[in-house]
Amino acid sequence: MTIRLTGNKKRYSAVILLAVTVALTWALSTPVATLPPIGPLVSPWQGFWQNMERDGIRNLTLNSDKLRSTVIVRYDERGVPHIFADNNHDLYFAQGLVTARDRLWQIDFQNRAAAGRLSEIVGPAAIDYDRAQRRLGMMYGAEINATSFMSDPRTAKMVQAYADGYNAWVEQLRPRDYPVEFKILNTEPEPFTPLNAGLLLMNMSQTLTSDTRAHAQTNARALLPEEIYLLLYPDELPWVDPIIPPEQTWDFEPIRPPTPKPGFIPQIVRDLPLQDLDPGIGSNSWAVDGSKTAGGYPILSNDPHLSVTLPSIWYEIQLHSNGVNGNGVTSDGINAYGVSLPGAPGVIIGFNENLAWGVTNTGSNTLDVFEIEFRDNSRTEYLHDGQWKPVRPRIEEIRVRGGDTVIDTVLYTHHGPVTQPFDEITAPDRFPKGHAIQWIAHLPESNVLLAVYKYNRARNQDEFETALQHFTNLPQNVTYADRDGNISIGHMGRFPVRFNGQGSFISDGRDPAYDWNKFVPFDHLPRSFNPERGFVSSANQAPATRDYPYYLGRHYAGFSRGARINEILSVSNNITVEFFEEMLMDNFSLYAEKILPFKLAHLNTDNVNYKHFVNSLINMLVDWDYSFDIDSPVALFFDTWKNELHDMLWESLFNEFNVYLRRPSYSTTFRLLLDGDHHVFTTNVNEAVNRSFRKAVDDLTNRFGDDPGKWHYGNDRTMRIRHLAMLPGFGHDQVQASGTPEAINATGTSHAPSWRMIVELGPEIRARGHFPGGQTGNPGHPAYDRTLQDWAGGTFHDLHFWMNQTDDTAGTASTLTLKPFMN
Repeated sequence: MTIRLTGNKKRYSAVILLAVTVALTWALSTPVATLPPIGPLVSPWQGFWQNMERDGIRNLTLNSDKLRSTVIVRYDERGVPHIFADNNHDLYFAQGLVTARDRLWQIDFQNRAAAGRLSEIVGPAAIDYDRAQRRLGMMYGAEINATSFMSDPRTAKMVQAYADGYNAWVEQLRPRDYPVEFKILNTEPEPFTPLNAGLLLMNMSQTLTSDTRAHAQTNARALLPEEIYLLLYPDELPWVDPIIPPEQTWDFEPIRPPTPKPGFIPQIVRDLPLQDLDPGIGSNSWAVDGSKTAGGYPILSNDPHLSVTLPSIWYEIQLHSNGVNGNGVTSDGINAYGVSLPGAPGVIIGFNENLAWGVTNTGSNTLDVFEIEFRDNSRTEYLHDGQWKPVRPRIEEIRVRGGDTVIDTVLYTHHGPVTQPFDEITAPDRFPKGHAIQWIAHLPESNVLLAVYKYNRARNQDEFETALQHFTNLPQNVTYADRDGNISIGHMGRFPVRFNGQGSFISDGRDPAYDWNKFVPFDHLPRSFNPERGFVSSANQAPATRDYPYYLGRHYAGFSRGARINEILSVSNNITVEFFEEMLMDNFSLYAEKILPFKLAHLNTDNVNYKHFVNSLINMLVDWDYSFDIDSPVALFFDTWKNELHDMLWESLFNEFNVYLRRPSYSTTFRLLLDGDHHVFTTNVNEAVNRSFRKAVDDLTNRFGDDPGKWHYGNDRTMRIRHLAMLPGFGHDQVQASGTPEAINATGTSHAPSWRMIVELGPEIRARGHFPGGQTGNPGHPAYDRTLQDWAGGTFHDLHFWMNQTDDTAGTASTLTLKPFMN
């Protein structure tokens, strides 16, 4: 049927069509609440379609008035940029530019998250998160760090050049070129400033140094009999092989700590449901000297265990500069390779032409919680050293998309900020209400980037040690090896001189003895140089035995990873790079080896369901090699049984207290079982072993059927490698990987080895490595997640370390040329 419109009907139809068009245009271009306008997002000219990229990296030439000479950036087949510059300014300019090219949204987002500014882009849902970040002093610390960076001419130039390069890339982009996350979140990139580098450091400090168990330990010590407390929370975890060999002697006169006033009993911190850390957080690092290797050269290995996300936390890069200054004089040249943190210049973990280095987190006390006595409810003064001292308020303004600006007043004592308000809880998984914190990340005159600048260029052990003196407010165990045959390890950082136990419990904010008055001298820090055993290693365990004269803390990693590493290294010779590749993927659990025979010895299967296969299951447990392989049915059952038993042993004791407590560690629990200290448990041990066994059998049978041969470890335990902003579809929730937090291959559900690296320091340096994800942060690029399976399966890649810009040109997949504007 045909309808013909005439006269006024035509005019009315035109008006209706125009109205519909205007309404549709408005709807497509107007954001609803915090959602982006749908029109620009789906536009084929500027929307997400523009972010779909073909494989490979195209050749490109850019001009900039900030450059002094031409820079060549060669990308290899995995998209790793190798930057060749004549001078350091142009080198860091290029690093900022290429990092922005691949990780622009990641840097912008992590800066906003660290600063407590997510409400600006996602609206009211992020207000509590932003308040918690401000109250933790993240922006306050970033300001301190930025001041330190910019007070030294080397790091000031380094950071400013990086910022100039980053901003040069952003300035030449059009909105259609922005990474897709900007379009989804309806925002745009901000200029990079030195403050952003400070925020990046604070972001890492929050990950690595902001944990404390002081409030949980305070509760436990107050509520439990002293004998039980010491058994459940010993000063030293059992079976630990410390980082520094026990035979190490300490030939220095230590600084004596202050003596606190007697009688301080912290208040019980109630109703604080703090979360335990993911057990996958940790790291491994080791080095062997030439006496233990096939080639006679030192080999170093490192794998930091951090949150695994897309984009990756790391950005792989080579930095090469001739070091020519403005007068044509060569100085401070560099040729370093490794991984950087997007948003900070330099190579954090890696190697240069002379040496290699790796890091693990120290676990020592780096954040103290102080009980504060305020003079009255105005909270304008607090008591310290017998005097009422003024509180310094800091006003935080939190802008909110789609809502009113939130004004929050944070109270600062000389210790640091009061992290929780008095009338509410903004971050229930952090710190107790009304207490102040003192955090190493807030210390002034700390310049970690100067350490990076120097150790990237170090030529020998002495120069590397000089660099480490600046590695203060982000403490790490640093492993070292060089081409001269030296190996070493040190517990590096700025640690207060403490009396025994200080910082492990709530501190008295009134008593100056709890202040951070003095720090352990650099020459007194725990370290080992060229030990007779021929290797050094760290797996986040205690740095030294208790005869080390300084108290550093008591909450270190358990024995399993560190003891396994030392067990392998002590009996191994003719070591190769390939041997270390296998070692990094080792899934053996000393926890399982310790406790499984005890559990089997106490097992009674008379009342077990599914008897037709239980005997077969027990035989599989007896024959198990204690390896957490992805296809192992025994690993899945043991892990389920272990967790059920741990819960049953402690639930009745800890459920009777309505306060926050952390249950004893697995290693402490196992020692109590093996040593016969069963009186600490309020449930019968034999009954708990058997009841947990039956529960594990029932659980796995209900989920996976009654054939134990099909209970594969990987079926129940998949890693969630999520997008940094948790955007659906941009991450992977079903990545299967072997390993366990107790093994060298310490994969958890969200934390895992974030970068694996092996470096052999022979006449020609040979290096291998991988990380989960890809160089690009663009979800529309094929290389965004290409290496995930290689990483999960243990396939390593050659790290191409080129000596100059013409070296191995066949390995170049594409080239970026940066040229200065010619007058």
